[in-house]
Amino acid sequence: MDKVISTTATISHRLAIVVLTSMVFSGALLLFGMEPLVGRLLTPYFGGAAHVWLTCLMFYQAMLLIGYLYAHLFAKKIGGWHLLLLAIPLINLPLNIHAEPNQHAPLLNILSILLVHVALPFIVLSTTAVVAQLWLYRSSVGKYYEPYPLYAASNAGSLIALVGYTFIAEPLVGLRIQSLIWTGTYVVYGMLVVAAWFLLRPGREQETLKHENRVAITNETIATVTYMRWLLLSSLPSAFLLAVTNFIALEVGSFPLTWVAPLALYLGSFIVTFRTGGGVPRYLKILWPEILLIDFALYLWGPSHWLAIIGHLAVFFLICLVAHGTLYERRPPAGLLTNFYLIIALGGWIGGAAISLLAPFLFKGLFEYPILIILFSFSFWWCGDKSFALYRPGTSRLAMGGRVLIIIVMLVFIGMESWASWQEPIMFRHRNFYGTYRIKDESLVEGMSGGLRKLLHGRTLHGSQLLDPDLRKTPVSYFYPGGGIAEVYETTPAPRKIAVLGLGAGAVAAYAQQSDSVTYYEIDPDNEKIARQWFTYLDDSMGKIRVVVGDGRLSMQKAVHENKGYDIIHMDAFTGDGIPTHLLTREAMEIYLSRLAENGVIIFHVSNRYYELRPVIKSTSAGLNLYGAINVPATSDKLKYYQNATWCVVLARNPERLQPLVNKGWIRLGKDDGLSGS
Repeated sequence: MDKVISTTATISHRLAIVVLTSMVFSGALLLFGMEPLVGRLLTPYFGGAAHVWLTCLMFYQAMLLIGYLYAHLFAKKIGGWHLLLLAIPLINLPLNIHAEPNQHAPLLNILSILLVHVALPFIVLSTTAVVAQLWLYRSSVGKYYEPYPLYAASNAGSLIALVGYTFIAEPLVGLRIQSLIWTGTYVVYGMLVVAAWFLLRPGREQETLKHENRVAITNETIATVTYMRWLLLSSLPSAFLLAVTNFIALEVGSFPLTWVAPLALYLGSFIVTFRTGGGVPRYLKILWPEILLIDFALYLWGPSHWLAIIGHLAVFFLICLVAHGTLYERRPPAGLLTNFYLIIALGGWIGGAAISLLAPFLFKGLFEYPILIILFSFSFWWCGDKSFALYRPGTSRLAMGGRVLIIIVMLVFIGMESWASWQEPIMFRHRNFYGTYRIKDESLVEGMSGGLRKLLHGRTLHGSQLLDPDLRKTPVSYFYPGGGIAEVYETTPAPRKIAVLGLGAGAVAAYAQQSDSVTYYEIDPDNEKIARQWFTYLDDSMGKIRVVVGDGRLSMQKAVHENKGYDIIHMDAFTGDGIPTHLLTREAMEIYLSRLAENGVIIFHVSNRYYELRPVIKSTSAGLNLYGAINVPATSDKLKYYQNATWCVVLARNPERLQPLVNKGWIRLGKDDGLSGS
């Protein structure tokens, strides 16, 4: 930590700073280690939905606000009695969550669970950074050290916690052990807080402070417009954090890495800008208009490629640097730091609540993203100093002309892309806790009548149907006759008892015969309404169709008596790029096997733009003594416009059960299947 040390600073002062910094660092480590841990515990109950993490973030911001409010209200009185608060979280330790999910009111359900299991430890830990800075400011040590750099130390601990959890704890350590390690670390943290108090003894040097003519600053010295600027500069990055996370998670999946990457960059921007001598980097004060335009273009392009995702994250970080750097440049004297941090926390919560609570009800698409870009442009103009001006005296005409030309070209591109998206034949839009839906009708290039109707979840195709009345019973997209999925149903004799995890447009129902029963397990209650209103697969099916709302794994686990003996368990929850990874664990596989008929099969539809899931399934199945086979998809030149190449893995207890598929060209899982994994 950067520090300004007077020659009169003693060894005890240095020791106090080391302990205080360790206290702040460990508190942040615990706080931000708890965030992904709780999200990881909670996500499987709600089908891996991206909005679970957004709701958690908004809740964390609310608890942070309560912690900062406590520090602000009792700023002059926080003494040794604060140590007693450290014992309160012990009531809820070790961290654990037992939830009864309610898919019809998931937002309130998640908030109530978090309130019961997480609120107490989070509030206590959230006070750490502000209390530490207050204690330093009110002690004799505060004469030699600036308190604001402790905030950077706090964010460094937060960043290390997030990275460590993602790349070490999450992949290598089980959830129970993670919880126990967290509890042990909390005990160490408590010892550091006690040590910091006894070393600093804040409040005993008040007369010394007065003697040094430290000015007593009151709330009245801060103009209302300053509070408004603090609020704007803290709320917009917080809102953008959730918007970017949602934008990416809906595309590539909701799991710790997609949660942590934006949050780590968000915290990293605080570390860079709140260090001693921090603020907005000079080049960003010049280039901020171009950065915002690039971000708008990336939004229109979408996170359709890893490079685009990296671009989104990079621009997000630069925007946070500008906002948080401007916030730092407008910081008050240390005597008003609780006011400052309280407004930052309030802005953080307002931004999080706007995206988690308001945006899903106000918008049918992810329109908050471009709106935030526009608001950022206003905030930088209003809150920045003269160095933010688009034109600087002395700038050459050539340089200014080149910059104007670049901006014009970018605006033209944005306009063209926006016009193209507005011209799309969208029949229906819907947004809820689980994501965004669009119904899109397209004409068929091959001259067939009626056209093609598509169901898009985010940017991913979740089903389609031919609109010609004579052809609508023929499944298309990934389910077309002759594809991998069709071959599994063709080689399984009727009568068949079928379970499908993931509804989509309901195309699997087209393969059900009169003697078959099909049970869909669908996490999103609105999906069935959409499938029945805009598609006819469910109503046209000859089989007995039932839709169970809830997470597939948990629903199958609960209904012990009614869902045994399935001939086919069809895992169709992985075509969307937001994959529910908890459905691929060994524990999940054991649940499927307990519901599978002796000669039944489990089919995994794993067509995916980002993830190669076949080696994962192969590795998991090997540990359960299962036999498997993979299909060889048709090449694009052999597929029609309304057909998609389909990748499948089928598992069975009996190797002979897979022989009919092998006869159709499938490859048995083994050393020569071309996949990694054991």
